[in-house]
Amino acid sequence: MASYKHKRFKFFPDVRIQVFVQFILIFFLIISVTLFSSSSFYVSMIESAKMFEMRAAGQKLQDINLLADDALEKISKTEVSHDVVIEIYSKNKSTNEYTDNVYSKCYHGVMFNKTNEHNTLETFNPVIGYSASEFELIQEYEDKTFAGISRNKTTDKSFFVLVTPSDSGEYIFITAVEYSLIDAMAKSISISAVIITTVIFIAVSIAVYFYITKITKPINDIVYGTKIMAEEKDKNIRIPVRKGILRTETEEAILNINTLYESLMLTQERLLEKSEFLAAQLKDKDIEQKSRAKFIADTSHELKTPISIIQGYAEGIKFVLDDEKATNEYCDTIIDECARMTDLVVNMMSLSNIQHTDELCFSDFLINDFIDERMKLHTKIFDKNEISAVNSIKEDIYGYADVSKLQFVINNLISNAVSYIGGDEKRIEFSVEDVGMSYRVVVFNTGDPLPQEAIQKLWDSFYRQDAARLRSEGHFGLGLSIVKAVQDAHSQQCGVVNAKDGVEFWFDIAKGNPPKEEIRK
Repeated sequence: MASYKHKRFKFFPDVRIQVFVQFILIFFLIISVTLFSSSSFYVSMIESAKMFEMRAAGQKLQDINLLADDALEKISKTEVSHDVVIEIYSKNKSTNEYTDNVYSKCYHGVMFNKTNEHNTLETFNPVIGYSASEFELIQEYEDKTFAGISRNKTTDKSFFVLVTPSDSGEYIFITAVEYSLIDAMAKSISISAVIITTVIFIAVSIAVYFYITKITKPINDIVYGTKIMAEEKDKNIRIPVRKGILRTETEEAILNINTLYESLMLTQERLLEKSEFLAAQLKDKDIEQKSRAKFIADTSHELKTPISIIQGYAEGIKFVLDDEKATNEYCDTIIDECARMTDLVVNMMSLSNIQHTDELCFSDFLINDFIDERMKLHTKIFDKNEISAVNSIKEDIYGYADVSKLQFVINNLISNAVSYIGGDEKRIEFSVEDVGMSYRVVVFNTGDPLPQEAIQKLWDSFYRQDAARLRSEGHFGLGLSIVKAVQDAHSQQCGVVNAKDGVEFWFDIAKGNPPKEEIRK
């Protein structure tokens, strides 16, 4: 049963955009969490910084002699240097509590009372007003100092204060920072952080985009290259190797893909070559089988006639035994047919040996002398048919072939020329041409030109151009097949063309070398 898998729609099919968007989302989430949680963080951070200043200011106040003439000046300088507001209280003798104001920062001036008499200001309205304020303790420390939030009842302002007892225990020093200033500083820092973070976010996003583009470029190359490889649009395509970022992983992967693709293409080519070779072998085998079947059928046909004649004449002898003349005629016919059968079998064996079994024995030989010898053997045939045979090869040229096999070529071409010669002047002529690596020997005979359809079939076994020729001439159609087989065995060519006043059969002989003695001469 076929299964259906739902394909999710991708908003960003490009891997570069996907990675970039994921990074932006994660980075934005981190920044958002940081900014939203920064308010209390910044307040705590500023409180810690101010606590350090208030504690330092408290330590300086311990060293000031409040009864000295320069006490007020030193207290003011401490406020300015540490950016804090200071109040100083002494113990009330009756209550033994720190309620007597020694120094206060007031809204209409500064009150400093050495004698505990509040006659310095007409209206006494301290900024902090610690003694009469609502105080919320935050933390106590081991050095007997403690911190908290003090709210002035008159002005309704809150202060972050540190209370530090003097070493003598006679005074307490109040160092404070207005809480609204801490909030303002925290908001200011928060806004600055947002601006800086936004700028950094944009800059980092741009840098990351180009960085991701550079990283994902090889991945896009791999995707594009492998797509073309899979579709086999270009066998020569290779994924480019970009040296640099992720060299060890990405470049290694690209090199491996290229190597695999090259191996695949090489294997494919080899398989294609082997398949073509096998197809050619099967085709050759099929042709060979068909040729063999045709050869057997043609052979059977050629043998059937003489066997039938021999059988008929042998049976006829029984009835003419008393007639010596008829008996002799019958016996002569049987002998002639047996001779023809013998020639046919010899030709068939020669053709089979040349095509399948015989090994060639090459040697250097004079082509003109070789042709002269073959012509002498056919002198009686030439004379009997009133044929003028001429060897136009006068110079000594050397060929390289198996002479014992090459004689089949000459003999059959001479026999073929004699059989089909015509014209008022019956003439056979041998000539030679230099065709590069070989000599082309041409056998010309006068007569009618060959039909174009016959030229293609001349080299087939048992093919006879003139089907009306008498069997008595002994033509079985194997001569030119033997010529073709000998030339194929020598890896040389042969052919036929119509010429003026006749036909030219030709065959090639590889060039040979003259004997060393002749070279010295």
